[in-house]
Amino acid sequence: MFFGYNIKYLFHKVVFRTFKGANCSIGKDCDIRRSRILVSCGANLHIGNNVVIHNAEIYVEKGSLILEDFCIIGDPYTQTKIIINDGDVALLHHCKLSCNRVWVRFGGMLTVGSYTNVNRGGEIRCDDNIAIGDYNQISYNVKIWDTNTHNMLIKEKRREVAERYFPYFGYEESRPDTSPVVIGNDCWIGESSAILKGSSIGNNVIVGFRTTIAGKTIDDSNIVVQDLKIKQIESKRE
Repeated sequence: MFFGYNIKYLFHKVVFRTFKGANCSIGKDCDIRRSRILVSCGANLHIGNNVVIHNAEIYVEKGSLILEDFCIIGDPYTQTKIIINDGDVALLHHCKLSCNRVWVRFGGMLTVGSYTNVNRGGEIRCDDNIAIGDYNQISYNVKIWDTNTHNMLIKEKRREVAERYFPYFGYEESRPDTSPVVIGNDCWIGESSAILKGSSIGNNVIVGFRTTIAGKTIDDSNIVVQDLKIKQIESKRE
């Protein structure tokens, strides 16, 4: 358990800061490099055995982050941020997470299953509940959101909020519209796809390149692709 201190170069080029009242534990044989970890008073961080964290920023302000045994966070080529303003995140054993950002607010709950890979360039936004199953391959630049991310305020209220919180444009005082997202097991989510609020994807589903799923239920063992229409126009050039 750690509290109230700041260590530089713990493991390798790591800043690990916790506040008194934080509850933190680190297992055996972990490899943490070029990372910054901050755990606020009352928040919880559990890092299991044989966990690898490279080139990551982890902030647990209110709630908990659980990294089970053999999890991998980040990679040498891009930075991964996990920001928990208020909520709970559990990454199950042998999960690999190297997307650009995970952001949890308003008491959201995020679970990522065992042997699931979330690749670079993507983002997970959780204000409600996102459950991702086991053995999933989630490709580059995939967005998974259970939230509108912003409230649709009347212009007078938006101006009031902008002025009050300047320069933090887009600050949200209350939770936007949300609806849970579920992704089953053994799915392939193609590059640059978006899985948006209210979506439920079954087991063994393939989601094609740049496909957006919003508020839809996809049954087991289906392939989903975006409807692309190509118009061919005869050229008048000689």
